[in-house]
Amino acid sequence: MPQKIEVEAPPVVEGRVRVRQSDAAFDAVHRAIVRCELMPGVHVSEAEIETRFGLKRAATRAALERLAAKGLVRPMHRQGYQVKPITLRDINELYQIREIIELATVRMAAGKVDEEGLRRLDQACSRSYEPGDRDSEDRFLQANTEFHLVVAQASGNERLVEMLANVLSEMERLFHLGLALRDRTNEMRHEHESLIAALTAGDSKGAETVARMELISSKAMVLDALMSSSSLLDVNITSGPAGPLSLSS
Repeated sequence: MPQKIEVEAPPVVEGRVRVRQSDAAFDAVHRAIVRCELMPGVHVSEAEIETRFGLKRAATRAALERLAAKGLVRPMHRQGYQVKPITLRDINELYQIREIIELATVRMAAGKVDEEGLRRLDQACSRSYEPGDRDSEDRFLQANTEFHLVVAQASGNERLVEMLANVLSEMERLFHLGLALRDRTNEMRHEHESLIAALTAGDSKGAETVARMELISSKAMVLDALMSSSSLLDVNITSGPAGPLSLSS
């Protein structure tokens, strides 16, 4: 049974509202979508969102409008809203972008990293999570994201760091979908150790190889989760300009 999140009336300070109910509603529903507590492709009504999160009607409507503007939900005529599905195109494009950015940063970071600092971060990543426990997955993902961003920062290119941070944020929903399937802690610990060794030794090609293999494993985890999800069963296979067969929601 999903945990009900109560959104209380916001406090007023000197005649001004500190936190609007619509903002609190947006944050609650957005968090549930990113954490796959509202699964990709699911249909929801305003009434269902109100009941699930303990929201007011006006706050719910405003939150859903903002989420629709961000592309995370889609209004469906007389059917409420659909949470944005995770498609094969999403997965392929996001991993392609991450590969371009991350392989560049590890090459540039080779020989420049703080080994002791990375090992401390790797210890945080080594704390196991419980698949399906979104709070433990959140802690695991936060530590893993920090590890990869610290490596990127060693490249000295702040724009690449910012780009990687944005991509990892957009991929968070994919990670939650994949992490719920099985515990990858031991695999990622080995991958991080290999990456730290290559970076510390100044082996840019070795670091690039390790990073590429890590991305392949991560993508396989997400694809396995997608194939296990009922949302893929509702995807139509049609002919289109991309080739003989294409996927459409």
